[in-house]
Amino acid sequence: MNKNFLNDIISKLKTKGCDEADVLYCESNNKNCSSRLGKIDKKENSYTKEIGVRAIINKRQAIISSTNFDKNNIDSIIDKVFEMAKVVPKNEYCGLANTYEVKNVNSSELSNLKQVDKKNISMKKIAEKVIELEQSALDNKKIINSEGAEISVSKDKYILLGSNGLSLEFEKTNNSFIVAVLAGDNKSMERHYDYKSKINFDELGNFTKIGKNVAKNAVKKINSRKVKTCKCDVVFDKKVSSSLLSNLFNLVNAPTIIRGSSFLKKKLGQQIFNKKINIVDNPMMVGQTRSRLIDCEGIQSQKKYLVKDGYLEFFFNSLSSAKQIKQIPTGHASRSVSSLPGPSYSNLYMENGNERINKVISSLKKGFLVTELMGSSVNYSNGDYSRGASGFWVENGQITYPVSEVTIAGNLNDIFKNLIVCNDLEFNFGVNAPSCLVENLTLGGK
Repeated sequence: MNKNFLNDIISKLKTKGCDEADVLYCESNNKNCSSRLGKIDKKENSYTKEIGVRAIINKRQAIISSTNFDKNNIDSIIDKVFEMAKVVPKNEYCGLANTYEVKNVNSSELSNLKQVDKKNISMKKIAEKVIELEQSALDNKKIINSEGAEISVSKDKYILLGSNGLSLEFEKTNNSFIVAVLAGDNKSMERHYDYKSKINFDELGNFTKIGKNVAKNAVKKINSRKVKTCKCDVVFDKKVSSSLLSNLFNLVNAPTIIRGSSFLKKKLGQQIFNKKINIVDNPMMVGQTRSRLIDCEGIQSQKKYLVKDGYLEFFFNSLSSAKQIKQIPTGHASRSVSSLPGPSYSNLYMENGNERINKVISSLKKGFLVTELMGSSVNYSNGDYSRGASGFWVENGQITYPVSEVTIAGNLNDIFKNLIVCNDLEFNFGVNAPSCLVENLTLGGK
């Protein structure tokens, strides 16, 4: 895409009378292949181009997106978005960043983040690997069915230009897999899955080992039981503990604060975790999936402690929401070609604690190790928390039998305050956390 073409759109909008305007262009190459029961189920190779045009007139803004780059269509979009921006309701908080706030970055700086896998992964290789992934799980004789395996490889190119001088052009790759199988017999079936997302294809791991481990963990769940409703200590395995950080993000996201629907709305600068807890949002991490140097509004991104020594340090915001809560922009604005900017995390993670997961489990007189969560009932206004779960019962420090069809209930306020963190942090997703122990939660069973 020629940047002059995009700059011309902004110039035409300014000439028509727009106060401000920006254009986001996205070009996406995606290869996707799935298998089920040892056979290729689907192959997709797609290429898409899309553009989003935003116009702002007298504190009114409108946005239109399209995949049609014909000159007549682009001219029509310019006319339409201009007319829309004149009549939509006023928004006193909308607008682009001031020119002095915009941090422009060069290609060398972007390259240092290592956001692009330089290898060209062929569809043939993806198909071979997806069969390897699923078949290595199916080779286990106790696996009786499969929901399938899927591998996706994508490369995206973005260009973002604004009338305020914002100019950003970058590429990013994303490689991911998911596999899920069922173990047991006609009377009892248990499911297990694995998923990972990485910048580089080779970092996804050994697909044979992954498949075998998924099968092994599914088999461990066979003949799972329900337990009686009780109070017990709960260990959130590192595979699911990141969900607690996702809950925290929803609580400290500026739009939630503005609506008044977060029980943390008045807790900025106050202690919400114990003093050993540190939670970081770090967009500067090399080779991670959500790294960036600036956000989609041109505000510089920086490593920031969301929680430092247990204290809440900031609320995630964009330019408009920062104005509403009367705070400085945090550099967390994100958008698609068809959406307005809104707050989002970058690489959000909880720092390691000092405890080994095996030691934590062995210390429990009775407890529940959660390996999978499903469903969600979380009241962000008061913190009430309830989620379906499966995993393993722990008795006298030993994992004794698999457990399914139970509900974990508590309050996020108490969960945060009583969290004990292990030291097994891994970076496989956009949100990551070590395994965590929460004492004295309610386990709803039979």
